Amino acid sequence: MVNLFVLHHTTGSFRGARTVRSIQQFHQGPDRKWADIGYNFLVAPDGVVYEGRGWGFRGAHARGHNHESVGVAFIGDGSRPMPVPAQQAVLWLLSEAEGRFGELRTVGHRDVGRTACPGDAVYAWWASDALRAPRPSPKVGTPAMVEIVSGEASERLRGIPNVRLGWLREMGRRGWLRRR
Repeated sequence: MVNLFVLHHTTGSFRGARTVRSIQQFHQGPDRKWADIGYNFLVAPDGVVYEGRGWGFRGAHARGHNHESVGVAFIGDGSRPMPVPAQQAVLWLLSEAEGRFGELRTVGHRDVGRTACPGDAVYAWWASDALRAPRPSPKVGTPAMVEIVSGEASERLRGIPNVRLGWLREMGRRGWLRRR
């Protein structure tokens, strides 16, 4: 049962889809050998949301808590304040997650692991009263609030070929899988 919403940061700078591909290559590389990006979603400084494992698959982002959490990574250095468009996108994802899984406890990666993630500035915002204020409820598909990038041919992120996971992901996206 999902009951946590874990916020991360990636450090480094954002250079568009190439940064997301770099994160994907690191997660799939020889050190980790994961099937895909470990986060469920990644949020760019401009508020664009990139789909990692999405809603239907367990993340690999918070050891010991992946089975009970959704993991979202801010693409940037969390020691600096997160830009407002990125904050809005994170809050929108939180609202979406709570719509799917019920009320979630919001934590930073440091709350569930031995790390400084998501950085002091982002963590201060995440732990502030900002989360207790009314959350944005954008109209579905409102590009000004958030754009989920997961399928443009030139920007498509490909995981390690795995027929079963590919089939499950496609069925999940089409809404053909039943939730237990």
